Amino acid sequence: MHWNLISRKTLLIVVTLLAILAGLLLDPASQDSATVDETTLLSAGYTYWTGHRYLFAPEHPPLSQMLPAIPSLGMNIKLSPNAQALVDGRAGYSWTRPWFGPVRSWQELFPQGRDNWYYWALPESQLFGQMFVYDGANDGDRMIFWGRCVQILLTLGIGLFVFFWVRRATGNDWAALVALALWVFNPNALAHGHLITTDISVTFAMTGALFTFALLLEKPTLRRAIVCGIVTGVALVMKHTAVTLAPMYLLLTGLSGKQLKAQPIPLWKLAGLVVLAAWGVLMVVYFPHWSPAPPLPEVQANALGVPDWFQTFRTLLIPADYFKGFALTLGHSKAGHENYLCGEWSHDGWWYYYPVALFLKSPVAFIVMIILGAVTFLRNLKSAGKLEVTAWTAATLFLGIAMTSNVNIGIRHLLPVMPLLCVGIGCAIPRMTSPFVKKALPILLSWQIIIVALAYPLYLQFFSEAVGGAQNGHRYLVDSNYDWGQDAKRLKTFLTERSIQHIYLDYFGTQYSIEYLKIPNIRVTAEQAHQIKQGWLVVSASQLMRPEWDWLRESHTPLARIAYTLFIYHLQ
Repeated sequence: MHWNLISRKTLLIVVTLLAILAGLLLDPASQDSATVDETTLLSAGYTYWTGHRYLFAPEHPPLSQMLPAIPSLGMNIKLSPNAQALVDGRAGYSWTRPWFGPVRSWQELFPQGRDNWYYWALPESQLFGQMFVYDGANDGDRMIFWGRCVQILLTLGIGLFVFFWVRRATGNDWAALVALALWVFNPNALAHGHLITTDISVTFAMTGALFTFALLLEKPTLRRAIVCGIVTGVALVMKHTAVTLAPMYLLLTGLSGKQLKAQPIPLWKLAGLVVLAAWGVLMVVYFPHWSPAPPLPEVQANALGVPDWFQTFRTLLIPADYFKGFALTLGHSKAGHENYLCGEWSHDGWWYYYPVALFLKSPVAFIVMIILGAVTFLRNLKSAGKLEVTAWTAATLFLGIAMTSNVNIGIRHLLPVMPLLCVGIGCAIPRMTSPFVKKALPILLSWQIIIVALAYPLYLQFFSEAVGGAQNGHRYLVDSNYDWGQDAKRLKTFLTERSIQHIYLDYFGTQYSIEYLKIPNIRVTAEQAHQIKQGWLVVSASQLMRPEWDWLRESHTPLARIAYTLFIYHLQ
């Protein structure tokens, strides 16, 4: 019943909504400068295609990096001598980051040379990425734009998943269209749906994996188990956070235990097919790098922070590069990161960071609809179908797992929850029978559309109207939530229009992008800026909120702000 043909009117609305989504994403894709991680991921993906597998950015699975690099393969890319030296291993930094622990000299950790499988070329990958895009050998803007277009296609694909998921669950075109509209006008989807990062890629694949798993629970067949396993494998080679699918699958299977036991196909056979199909995808993507990790002396393993589980099961962890990246990701999560929330800095983060970030980075209307949808779902829990239960359960579990992480640097890490919330709300709509709620829903949806439309095209800077919008965003969150180096081009335009010939700069972004735009500048620290007697000073919001800049915030008022994120001061 739910797979019946879509009416022409519904199809037209779907196409229109997706066209709006593409339109909202294309302008930022061309106008935003490369954010902090994009050059690294794009260049790593290019090297993977050209035979240098896993040298750069091994902490991420390869597919999410290779996809946006596809357009670059047809651009006759040239590597500068310095970039080529990094690829060949003839140049590099004097330091490296072990798998876990503080930065060390690479010669201390690898006395025989850095041509070692366990070496993590983190600083080299970041430098290579900046050279690859911005050293002048290639058209950096063109490379970034076309790579971002691949990401936009994935974002559109998520919209289709949301629509068909809700339509399948409810048989209600209106509910499915509302869910799609909530995704199209989700500021976090618009902020990250055009960026070359692993976040939108894993969101696309995890949404597809959970959809296919829900269909498997609904009607267990061998074909559905294989399809689910394949899509799950795709998610696993997008980003390591996709391993959270495992506890989601286990919990959802437990909730459906009685129904599954009554099916003719044994549960172990279905589970085995899912696992084998997922592992098969990993093997295909990592082909032909199937050899186990080489042995490592215990003393060196301890110095590098290689975890015990990796050493113990080393010969079984195939493909080895996948598990190396997984270990690096776990090490990062365990070590923590410099985090900022509501005026405070912490290295270990806050357990409540992600719920707060979700509120701060969402329109009020969306938060209200989440509450309405969740309450409706819980009131009708006994009659809820597998597809609806999957959406709410997976979203809740992912949020709970995220709250255990010490890395609190962006709502983007919560991006896989967004389409699930849209699905959950959409599934609940047909059962929202209260006259008041029925009248409120169109108002809430219109409210969200207007709020998001008014924020165009600065979606990375979006903040809830409840806290004053983007104008006040830096008071609550920074980094990839707000100021991620995306406004260098806008800085160039501002300086040109005002004939400002030179600036002092503390920029939270890629310095190569500043040089690429030929912006005359001197990079300064907060202490150095304190000594400036006269001149123009530009400070990124992510830097300005650090304690060392307290003196500037307390004693000077910015003359202007560029796209909310770059604070302009005229010192004299």
